[in-house]
Amino acid sequence: KARFITRPSRQRNIVKPSDWRDYPYPFIYGQPDTSLFPINEWRECCRESMNVADICSAGVDRFDLDDPVLIEQIQTRLLPRRGVWAKPEQILVTLGAQNALYLVASLLTDSTSIVGMENPGYPDARNIFAVRRSRMIPLEVDDQGLAPGPVLDKCDCIYVTPSHQSPTTVTMPRERRGQLLQHADDADFFLVEDDYESESNYLGEPTPALKSLDENGRVIYVGSLSKTLAPGLRIGYVVASVELISEMRALRRLMFRHTPANNQRTIALFLVRGHLDSLILKQKQVYKERWHLLADALQEHLPDCTRSNSHGGTAFWIRGPDKLDSIALQQSSREHGVLIETGDVYFSESEPPKNYFRLGFSSIASERIQPGIQLLAKQIRYQLGPVNRH
Repeated sequence: KARFITRPSRQRNIVKPSDWRDYPYPFIYGQPDTSLFPINEWRECCRESMNVADICSAGVDRFDLDDPVLIEQIQTRLLPRRGVWAKPEQILVTLGAQNALYLVASLLTDSTSIVGMENPGYPDARNIFAVRRSRMIPLEVDDQGLAPGPVLDKCDCIYVTPSHQSPTTVTMPRERRGQLLQHADDADFFLVEDDYESESNYLGEPTPALKSLDENGRVIYVGSLSKTLAPGLRIGYVVASVELISEMRALRRLMFRHTPANNQRTIALFLVRGHLDSLILKQKQVYKERWHLLADALQEHLPDCTRSNSHGGTAFWIRGPDKLDSIALQQSSREHGVLIETGDVYFSESEPPKNYFRLGFSSIASERIQPGIQLLAKQIRYQLGPVNRH
């Protein structure tokens, strides 16, 4: 007899075809362009991490400790770029941002908690808090990210993506960030900041993290190397109070003790030698070109669709004509080699709007963007018909 308390398999999740590389026009989000990856430099760091001393170190049970070199690199190289300053004891390495969010949700929320979620918002974060049986309140998102309002007063915790809102990619301006922090102080709630795509801003300098403005310890900061380095390495980190990090470390020990020591050391060396800096610079150049190519292609071929007012990121959030069915569009486009992601899963409603979709451009070659959008436009015209397109 089944005695499940919860059924995560029944949650609505983002689904990507496992064979997406086989398609000529993969507008898939979250997959870095592997052709940009510095393979030789990575191999060099892997070899060095396998020297006798490091093999012996990796072979010893660390219990709940992280690689001190990686912690130092996060503390002195990654976080200062975001305007965040932390002590080593305020940093924990996790198996990606997902693991960090799960640890936070497990320690700070339960069935009595009210969690505010951006709507549209990141489905995996929504599902993580749902497993805790927290009551979730959808929070409106506008062209400046999470919108302020009295509904925030009801929350114990708010999950927020201010640098590039997920999925719309809009950036929250500094003034609103200050308002949000003040609101958190006044209403006594805490914020979980997911800074998942902080480096990619093509129309100006990246905005400092919300955490950088936090004077009262309201923000739990979650970072990741998945979008820049490799999703498969599963390396993320969280910055919070010493007390919370201590409890997260203890809970992590019960789950898997720590992330693999060899991976931590390899990434630490990759950071020490500046290879990540070079990779980010190269990605910025390539992704900026694709950002402009996709923006131009959308304006030319999809004039009846509107995109969010983003300044960066690696995807566009598209609103199609009201009668567009993005689920049907996804299916028909796939038959012609074009992969897109439907937008319905990002909404909290049981009957979400169907005319939204997302176009990622990190994993598609620049020369394929224009013809791919042309094919997509043809499928939209076919679905809506030549006359009534609204």
